Amino acid sequence: MQKLKKLITMGLVVLMAAAAAACSKTATTNEALSPGGKQESNGEKVYVRQGGLPDPALFIANQNSETGTNSFGDFAFEGLVRYQRGSDDIELQLAESYTNEGNKTIFKLRPNIKWSDGEAFTSKDIWAFYQICFNSPVNYLTSIETPDDLTVEFVWQEPAPFDDLRIMLIAQEVHHGRIPYHIYKKFADERSQLVQQLPLLTKEQKAKGLQGPYGRDTFNNPEIVSKLDDVWKEYIVTPPNKDHIIVGTGPYINDKGHTLNEGSMSKNPYYWNPSKQTYDKIIIKSTTDATKASMMKSEEIQNMDGTLPKDLTDSILDSNKNLIYYPMEDMGSHGLYFNQGSKTSPMSKKEFRQALNYIADRGAMRDIGSYQSELHPWSSLGLPPSMLTKYVDQEVIDKMRKYDHNEQKAAELLESIGCTKVNGKWLNPDKTPIKLTIGLDKGWYVATLVTPIYANQLKQFGIDCEVMAVDGTVYGSQSEVEHAFDMSWEWMDIAWSFSYPYFPLKNYYEHVSGPAKKMNFPFDEKTNVTTLEVTDWDGNTINIWNWLSDMQNEPDEKVRKDHWERIIWATNENAFSINFYQNVTAAWENLATTGGLPMLDKVPDTRWMPFPETEEEKIATYNLNWGFSGGVRKMWMLSPK
Repeated sequence: MQKLKKLITMGLVVLMAAAAAACSKTATTNEALSPGGKQESNGEKVYVRQGGLPDPALFIANQNSETGTNSFGDFAFEGLVRYQRGSDDIELQLAESYTNEGNKTIFKLRPNIKWSDGEAFTSKDIWAFYQICFNSPVNYLTSIETPDDLTVEFVWQEPAPFDDLRIMLIAQEVHHGRIPYHIYKKFADERSQLVQQLPLLTKEQKAKGLQGPYGRDTFNNPEIVSKLDDVWKEYIVTPPNKDHIIVGTGPYINDKGHTLNEGSMSKNPYYWNPSKQTYDKIIIKSTTDATKASMMKSEEIQNMDGTLPKDLTDSILDSNKNLIYYPMEDMGSHGLYFNQGSKTSPMSKKEFRQALNYIADRGAMRDIGSYQSELHPWSSLGLPPSMLTKYVDQEVIDKMRKYDHNEQKAAELLESIGCTKVNGKWLNPDKTPIKLTIGLDKGWYVATLVTPIYANQLKQFGIDCEVMAVDGTVYGSQSEVEHAFDMSWEWMDIAWSFSYPYFPLKNYYEHVSGPAKKMNFPFDEKTNVTTLEVTDWDGNTINIWNWLSDMQNEPDEKVRKDHWERIIWATNENAFSINFYQNVTAAWENLATTGGLPMLDKVPDTRWMPFPETEEEKIATYNLNWGFSGGVRKMWMLSPK
């Protein structure tokens, strides 16, 4: 194992060195930057971030267009509120307050907000967003009302979601302010009129799990649905202006013209919170996994996200005393989903899936895939392991099966379902050899390192296992539709919106896409929802999807908690998948140029920061990660030195 780790690190070092040489020859489209990322020629205060840039040939400054707005959108668009992944902290942006009143959730907008073209931002802009984009929570609403320019009323279907869930459903959309009604009025009005022509879903349809925007039936009205689609297609090719400059409410707006490698943003002259515009410009440099570390080291960029091998992290921090590294728990894990329809193994048997968990030596996978992660004893929970103690009582946790590395236990489980071991090879109950395949996207570098380790562990135990790396363009179809693999590598136990158990469990069991399809759960073809049933620790039968559907309207927190605890227990007990480790990610910043950084009273000599411990430290640290909080929250916190 040590030899493998050394080879991987050496390969990455060579890759980074080559990238550094390439970067040193790259010309930029903006003014030259001195060491530390400071502007040389005109004294502007500049923040240079790694990011992604939309294809300049296709860019039209419409976030829903083919090429989108990429990192520009992080700074140009705001939400009513902005939640933070991991902490679930909610910060007000376009809204100054919100309340739940009866079956309504009412948002009051900040006064005097303007779009970057100078037009007033009003409640009609929020209304327009939800007419054009049928994002959460439209399936739970009857309408969105705008009684005045500063009031938005979300009117919920009965029975309405419980109060906290209402806010979380609305907050999941982080860019409400991106469809100006004064520009896209035609499309918003047309979509609204078409939706009103759809009949309301009946009680019987809702009982089957069917949902539609504003409670409308989109399943039996192909003509209207086709017209809605036509309006959408026209909207996504329509720019906000002839110069293809974003119209947003955020602190920075893109400058005209950018390349594939670099773009810049300047202050929004109409920004409602000018005290937070501490930088004159934002420069975005497109990076790759191979180039960003060398660019951070040479201070061509002032930040980057993500982790590197330990030796390389130490080397970068040793070579540049201005850099500081903030590790943080990611709200997602790496592992394998088990295909219950496997033709070459008894994967449909709970005992077989449990055995696969007992065979795993997770430490070996963790050391290669995410060496800063803590080990855990769970098969899979449906939510990140770090959140278990937050949402599940210790009494329930004590009842849960713990999967240590125990080959004897694995053998006992296999024998209990009729499997036998002959000449060192495990056989199915019908005496045919057990053969497993692990599928993965060959472009996912970590997957190509970790999955062979587990495959070798299975082989050493006596189960034949082959790793199949396929092109990412076909991987989803092969794993979710064709079920070509017995196990599929993927993100799992994800809480990439809110960590409240309703959301990650819904993601795990929802049959629309992803996990439930990879695991080949039974489902109703008419409603496209899983019909999977499990038993809890008392032997009661649980219809997972019905319980999750009921959870959203259950007013009693104790009942909701009891339900998610039993689902989490059953998820772990049934071993539907194997969670190798919860990922650790990070943010890198430059101490010499950037003020407002958190936890500076705890900076060690190495500048390799400890994990945040208090809630205040977590919120401040998570703000540094673009994926956790977005650009606006981050730039509100930081300032130039």
